[in-house]
Amino acid sequence: MFTPPHWNHKNIKFPKEEIDLVISKLKIIPVRGLLSKNHSSWFPNSIKPESIWNKKYSKILEDILSNMGIEQHGTYNYTFWAQLYLDGGTHKVHNHIPDFEISFVHFLKVPDKPLFRFTNTVGDFYYPKQKTGDIVCFPSWVWHEVIANDTDTERLVVAGNVHITEMFEAVKGDYDASYR
Repeated sequence: MFTPPHWNHKNIKFPKEEIDLVISKLKIIPVRGLLSKNHSSWFPNSIKPESIWNKKYSKILEDILSNMGIEQHGTYNYTFWAQLYLDGGTHKVHNHIPDFEISFVHFLKVPDKPLFRFTNTVGDFYYPKQKTGDIVCFPSWVWHEVIANDTDTERLVVAGNVHITEMFEAVKGDYDASYR
C-alpha cells in the first residue's frame, strides 16, 4: 500500500474572523495561469493577506522543527502562502525540489471531503488527515496535488516550505542515551 513519508503536527485553529478576512482579500486576487485557485504567492510579502499570521507561523514552525531536533541544532528559513480553492479549484501534481527540505500544509477551512493527496508515478494516492486546523508535514520531494473542489465549501490552506541552512553537531548529553 502506498504510504508516503509524512507526519501530522498539532491541530491549530485560527479565529474565524481572521480566516474570513484572508478569504475576502484572496478573492480579489485574479486567478493566473493554469492553476484554478486564488494564490497569494503572486503578491509581494508586504501585502499578502496571510501576513497577519507571521508571528503564529514563526511559532508553529519553531515547534515543528524543535520536535524534529532541528530548532536546537541548526538554522533554517521558511516561506508560506495562502491558497483559496473555490468552485472546481485544483492544483496539479507537483513537488518542491530542489529548493526545500520540508513542506507543510495547514488546513484552515476545508470541506468534509479530503482534496489534498499524495501521489506517485504509477497512479497510487494517499489522503492524509485533513480536518480544519490539521497540519501535515512531509519531505519536499514527495509528489502531491489538490483534486477539484466540487463542494460548496471554500477551501483555505496555508502551505509552505522550510529550507535548512545549517546543521550543527549534537554534543554529548543532547539526547537520551537509550537511543545510542
